[in-house]
This record gives sequence, structure tokens and C-alpha cells, in this order.
Amino acid sequence: MKLKELFQAYEFDEIYPQIGLMFPKGRHLRAQFCNAYNLLLELKPVMSKKQIRYQLMEDPDSNEMFFGADDRDFNGPWEVLLGKEVKKDPKVDLTSEEMVANCLLNTVLIGRHPRSFEKDYQAIVK
Repeated sequence: MKLKELFQAYEFDEIYPQIGLMFPKGRHLRAQFCNAYNLLLELKPVMSKKQIRYQLMEDPDSNEMFFGADDRDFNGPWEVLLGKEVKKDPKVDLTSEEMVANCLLNTVLIGRHPRSFEKDYQAIVK
């Protein structure tokens, strides 16, 4: 499933609680994340052969194992990210809501957003 289709399959209110769990500061930035979600739903995706792959990963600092996608998968303009295929390895134990919320967080924090989102982005990263 393409990232854009994944976002279209959920209402923002369904995934917002996961945002707060993954990014505690996000609990106070509901409007900004909602704006990002709505903007992502409006943008036209650029089709890509690349993918966002969720897998078992190891934190290089703590050696702890976790489920996630490589940050490089989210390095690009939002329109390109929306056109990427999202894959989940068979042993990845994430709910669909957790995966969509994680995709939103990584898109906002790592991806290159449109200029129209700059004010909200600055509120999120300050």
C-alpha cells in the first residue's frame, strides 16, 4: 500500500493518541499534526519505486531492539514519500494505527515539507 493510501485509510483522531505516546511533546501540538495530516491528504503523490520498510532494528547506542523504519526511508519531499510503498516484515508487531502514526511522525520530522507548513513545523521542533 502506498503511504498516501495508508493515510487515507485512517481519520486523524484514530492515530493521534499514538502520536502522543511516540512523541510526548506531540500531546500539546494536536493542531500542528492535524494540519500536517490534512496537507498530506491534499498533496498529489509522486510515484516512487522505493519503499518504507518496517522491520526489527537495533538502536546503535543502547543495543535495544525495536520495530521501525530506517530514517533514510523518510528523507525526501512529502510528495515523493506519499508515493512510496509501505511494507511491514512478517515479524513486526505494530498495529496499523501505530504504523500510520509513526509514518506521520517521521514524515513531519524527517521529510521535506512544503513551505506552507513551515510555521507549524517550527512549533513542532522548537
